[in-house]
Amino acid sequence: MVESLLDRTPLNNGYTIPGIGLGTSGMTGIEAEDAVFYAITNGYRLIDTASFYDNEEDVGKGVNRAINAGVSRDEIFVTTKIWKTDMGFDNAIQSFDQSLNRLNQQYVDLLLIHWPDKDDSVNLDTWRALESIYESGRARSIGVCNFNHKNLATLLEEVKVRPAINQFEMYPGHSGQDTNDFCNSENIVSMAYSPIKKGNISKENRTMTLAKKHNKTPEQIALRWAVQRGTIPIPKSSHKERIKENGDIFDFFLDNEDMDFLNDLDMKQGRKQRLRDNIPGTLERKNRRKFNG
Repeated sequence: MVESLLDRTPLNNGYTIPGIGLGTSGMTGIEAEDAVFYAITNGYRLIDTASFYDNEEDVGKGVNRAINAGVSRDEIFVTTKIWKTDMGFDNAIQSFDQSLNRLNQQYVDLLLIHWPDKDDSVNLDTWRALESIYESGRARSIGVCNFNHKNLATLLEEVKVRPAINQFEMYPGHSGQDTNDFCNSENIVSMAYSPIKKGNISKENRTMTLAKKHNKTPEQIALRWAVQRGTIPIPKSSHKERIKENGDIFDFFLDNEDMDFLNDLDMKQGRKQRLRDNIPGTLERKNRRKFNG
């Protein structure tokens, strides 16, 4: 388990990834650039973006500002994604070329398929493109986003390079336990977007209770829960005080009783927390008006 912003988690290909990062969906322009620069120069090392967010150029500027300020590029971990309209081998290669150009980087640390297609052959064809990019050294690790355990199991039957990461929505009360368990069994690291429930985690009585117990915010409780589960949360914010607060989760510990208290939210809310078998339809409809990240 990571114990600081600078600590890293090993991936299945020999690389490592920071244990918490900054999500950038919904930010553009100088807002995104400044948020990335502030985060990196205040200890963050993982920055998550995507072609769909329309901010790769701004994120790249923030990364390069931090490098110019003295942070080594090797310390920074940049993630981007292939959008669902760019699926297929040739389209994915072209999309990545454009992303790398917008980011103004020689490589990315992680490239993800943003959403699975309903057609498994399309997912595999796109994955072949990611494997090619990985083998060229322009993406140091590759993975998927929003894949449930059945999507992953099907893909794993055919891959040459195994996914290092699966990024999907997770927060207390929506733990994605089935998918997380499958990822753990396959040595795939789970990355959590929307780990503070899009800013609504403070409405959960249980996070409020633990926040009072530990003299922390509900958001910090949720992020600490994510880290102690072995997942990598990427909360998004462009506000300096919130970015700093989200990273300030390494001076307290949730004991087993605390963790069980939060884990029980899944049952309390009467939901089975898993990415459903028809995730491309179900979650796309649910998330139609929101970005993930």
